[in-house]
Amino acid sequence: MKFDAKKIFINPYTISFVAAILLLFIIYKATFAWLNSYTNHGQELIVPDLVNMMPDKASELLEKQALKYEVIDSIYVKDKPLGAIAKQTPEAGAKIKEGRTIYLTVNSSTVRKVPMPDIREYSLRQAESMLHSVGLKVDSIVYVTSEFKDLVQSVKQKNMPIEVGMRIPEGSAVTLFVGRGLNNELCEVPSFRKLTLERATNMAHTSFLNIGKVIYNEEPIDDDEKAQYIVFKQEPVTASKVSMGSAIKLYMTKDLSLLETVEEIYYNDENPSEAKTEEEDLFK
Repeated sequence: MKFDAKKIFINPYTISFVAAILLLFIIYKATFAWLNSYTNHGQELIVPDLVNMMPDKASELLEKQALKYEVIDSIYVKDKPLGAIAKQTPEAGAKIKEGRTIYLTVNSSTVRKVPMPDIREYSLRQAESMLHSVGLKVDSIVYVTSEFKDLVQSVKQKNMPIEVGMRIPEGSAVTLFVGRGLNNELCEVPSFRKLTLERATNMAHTSFLNIGKVIYNEEPIDDDEKAQYIVFKQEPVTASKVSMGSAIKLYMTKDLSLLETVEEIYYNDENPSEAKTEEEDLFK
């Protein structure tokens, strides 16, 4: 029997088979080309650090790198700039393909407000602890005549009364009006030497005093550097008798050589046996 190739190629089954193979090949090539284009095969970009950056600046930076972004959430973080980016996914340094989307969480553009707790008739120490627990702090203390000593009578901010439950910005400083009893008694000034400003403020409030003017021998560049300074001198000096609520002036430094001088301590002529100096303590 003679082989007839022409009949094979015009056979409808053969034509269908060949057409199917060609169609699969075309689909394969088209799919591969699409995947290669979608994933940018062989091209990787490093995700930039966008945290603390404002969204408009981040948009400009991402656009230059052929990346996109989408804001997916808003939170409040008090230590980050208002309106700035607080979180990003993927994180900075990750490797991604061109055209991918960076998902952003943005810090709230307004400071969160917290309700004023009821601290009336609480002791000063308790009241400060309650205020700190909700993100508020004490700016100063004013002592007023009252039947009971050391109990909070009222709270003000910039001379405006703050009622219980009133919402004020987190991190705000308030003034406490605290009872001093019926007598205008004096209190003794403690030594603030070698303390940071934060610790000195806490000690002042515990001693029924306020921190007044703070003088740095070299102006710190930011709050982080301020925290490194310690007290080397104060006015009034240690052991002085002053009215409750008086302001203490502090002199701050990072130069430890300034602490080599003997601390000034008030000498009480009426009770000389009780009066001491730092110099005397050194020889004990």
